[in-house]
Amino acid sequence: MASTGAATDFLYLYGVILVEELQTKEVPSIMGIDGKAVSDVFYKRIAACYTPVNAQTFSQQQIELQLKDPDWLKDKAFHHHEIISEIHKNFTILPMSFCTVFQKMENLEAILKNQYNEILEKLHSLKDQQEWNLKVYYNTEKILNYINLHNPTVMDLKEKIPTMPKGKQFIMRKKLEQLISSQVELELAKWWQEISDELAFYVTTANLRKIWGREVTERKDEMMVNCDFLIAKETANLFFHKMKDLEKKYAEFGCGFQLTGPWPPYHFSKMAKETL
Repeated sequence: MASTGAATDFLYLYGVILVEELQTKEVPSIMGIDGKAVSDVFYKRIAACYTPVNAQTFSQQQIELQLKDPDWLKDKAFHHHEIISEIHKNFTILPMSFCTVFQKMENLEAILKNQYNEILEKLHSLKDQQEWNLKVYYNTEKILNYINLHNPTVMDLKEKIPTMPKGKQFIMRKKLEQLISSQVELELAKWWQEISDELAFYVTTANLRKIWGREVTERKDEMMVNCDFLIAKETANLFFHKMKDLEKKYAEFGCGFQLTGPWPPYHFSKMAKETL
């Protein structure tokens, strides 16, 4: 192994790549998070991409303090993503979490050695794969209208209520509201199952994420699904064509699709023994 950087520096790790891919390409010449060049250190068939950082500025205690500063967090997190994305343009990368810092080279080397087989296996599983994110939104008014006009259980209860005694009608109208709400959830789940089944052929694996509220999305419609897909590069075009077909199909139900990527495989990089 070879190392660079002042002895007093800590090491900020961006990710690990395959040495075999360095035979035809070089890691781009880019400045790291603390203004020093990004370097790499090898262990057998893997290489860690890192940059030296000031030991005081990037101590654990100082990082915890800086994370409370939204401007610092936004600036550094964006830089972290930009560097990983730049490396990802030409290399398979196992990206590290924001502010993964080692106090000395020996600690980084030990991780590469101790987790070598697992890291190598994970990198090979990510080779020639792309991460894409799909968010599906729905229009509340349109789905309520659809349920009222097409759901047999709801339609049946609506027909029966006017024939009931006045006292019972009030109770059953409350029950109808609850029924409609539950049927909306069932219909949304059904739509997503149909969509995911249609996409399954083109997808290596998928990862469902937290659904965001309108205070985050700043949209008028509601988020139905927030899902990451790992897709082989060779099937990406087929995936996109299928996605366009599904978007047209579900537009009549008031659904909107938002597909973004390709991203570094952030959501498919976790290993069984996560100690990096």
